[in-house]
Amino acid sequence: MASILPSLSTAGSPSSLLNFTPTVNLNDPADFSQWDNGLVASQQDALRQMYSGDTLLHRASTRTLDSIGLVSPLVDHEYQPSNGASYNDDELSQQLKTVARMIKLDAGLRVATVDYGGWDTHEYETDGNGGYIADLLGNLANGLANFYLDLDSDYMDRVSVVVISEFGRRLVQNEAYGTDHGHGSVMFTLGGGVNGGQVFGAWPGLHNDQLYDHADLAITTDYRQVLSELLTRRLGNTDIPTVFPGYSPSGDLGIYRAI
Repeated sequence: MASILPSLSTAGSPSSLLNFTPTVNLNDPADFSQWDNGLVASQQDALRQMYSGDTLLHRASTRTLDSIGLVSPLVDHEYQPSNGASYNDDELSQQLKTVARMIKLDAGLRVATVDYGGWDTHEYETDGNGGYIADLLGNLANGLANFYLDLDSDYMDRVSVVVISEFGRRLVQNEAYGTDHGHGSVMFTLGGGVNGGQVFGAWPGLHNDQLYDHADLAITTDYRQVLSELLTRRLGNTDIPTVFPGYSPSGDLGIYRAI
């Protein structure tokens, strides 16, 4: 039986999933429902008859109806996280809560993406008492901690989380008390099969001659190396050249244990 919900995006259509048609875009289950007026069953029956063929359109419509049927029962029920987890009301925490709910449906979810913006910190990163960069980091830590706690009892051994940014920040503060676009950054990973509690990769150093362009932290680990190891060890996908055209992993960092 085909998976009803193989991939999920909680924030629009990320480029990483654009070519995968079964992806469901879902920020909140309450937004993912069919019109009602007491006619849901008859409406779905009519739509399934209309889209009963085998074209791409018909298959996409059937997947949509299957997804609506799966998620709709959640709309009228308040979600209760497990293990005492308590999600905040910030953007990231609510997206992670949605992912946790979808994982617990056991509908075949394999990949989920969330997005948390606001990191383009050109001005006033701090105000003497932390500031908004501290708030962002606090929300990130809180959201991930509650997501882990929520799924820890039955699911976390099968879940691996990767936190990644498309660019870093400069080392030196600018005139507006912020930091401009930089080069090197950092990735976090947690969950099942992670050899945690350690830092992987080489430290490039902060001396002037060790910095990229004499200004930024140098990149020592290709992000594709981390994701390739995740795909191989956790998803059993060894066809890395198809996922990342033109890229060949240079060894194994040892971040993940095999399933």
